[in-house]
Amino acid sequence: MQDENSFNNTESTNENNNQENSPVSSFEKNSKTQKNKLNVILTVINAVLFIGLVVLYFIVLKPGNALPEKAIMKASQGDISIAYVNSDTLLAKYDMVKKMREQLEKNSTALENELKSKQSAFEKDAAYFQDQVNKKTISEASAQEIYGNLMAEQQKLYELREKYSADLARQEFDMNQLLLDSLNNFLGRYNTKMNFDYIFSYSKGGNILKANDSLDITHEVLKLLNDEYKGEK
Repeated sequence: MQDENSFNNTESTNENNNQENSPVSSFEKNSKTQKNKLNVILTVINAVLFIGLVVLYFIVLKPGNALPEKAIMKASQGDISIAYVNSDTLLAKYDMVKKMREQLEKNSTALENELKSKQSAFEKDAAYFQDQVNKKTISEASAQEIYGNLMAEQQKLYELREKYSADLARQEFDMNQLLLDSLNNFLGRYNTKMNFDYIFSYSKGGNILKANDSLDITHEVLKLLNDEYKGEK
């Protein structure tokens, strides 16, 4: 009997050991370990999200930073009205801009012609000087003096060209600023009747890649701008 009990105990122990060492048992242990790791990761993620919400609250929703409730309500109801003007078309067809561009081109042409005339005169003087030096018809002292005068004249031409370029750039900036002021002033008055929430500027290669043609008010704005400009002349 004792031998049988011993055999049964031994067999039971072996079975338990076999169960613990079986692939199924190992898989169950690995599964439990992975679940524990996953629970830890999820806990960390939740903690990070919670901290993020706290930070967001103090940055955005703190007292004094109330969300624009009217704007949010209007957006959620789809009541926002938007329009745009094509700035390329305005630059090409707005009579005031056309007039200013014509004047700018005239100024540019006049300055360029003046520079060409001065450059041509300088080149003639330099060529004559070189010819006299080659023929040795002037003294060395005179040659040095004439050479110094020519270098000074050339430096003046460089400075004059830079000055004219800066003048034209300033005139172009003033033209663009005047256009912007005129457009903003007009749209401010125009929108008192139309009540658009946003009026965007659209141009080829700009930030707005595609726009619905039904939102385009360029032709109406252009007509009114030109009518006003003609009335002011």
